[in-house]
Amino acid sequence: MAEDRITVIHVPGSFEIPLAAETAASSGKYIAVCCLGAVVQGETQHHDYINHAVAQGLMTAMQRTGIPIAFGILTCENLDQALNRAGGKAGNKGEEAALAAIEMTSLLTKITG
Repeated sequence: MAEDRITVIHVPGSFEIPLAAETAASSGKYIAVCCLGAVVQGETQHHDYINHAVAQGLMTAMQRTGIPIAFGILTCENLDQALNRAGGKAGNKGEEAALAAIEMTSLLTKITG
């Protein structure tokens, strides 16, 4: 896919991803949204609340808009684990999320005609 057909939107943190994703999905400009990020566990359980809120927010946004929103948010214990899952030893979860967005777009096109 040509890079000029991809828009990158940066948000200040993972908690803000669902609002940005829903806004992009409802804009009519995109056939899919792929959300990538990482929540790294800290010394408290704060990451659990963030992870749950982001996952629920993205699911709700996808259901409201009818636009595929791929979940590529890593939930990791440390930075090394995040780097390994973002293209290192453990594969590339961002690539997997992008592929899921493409597959869902194709599937929905087949379903709706």
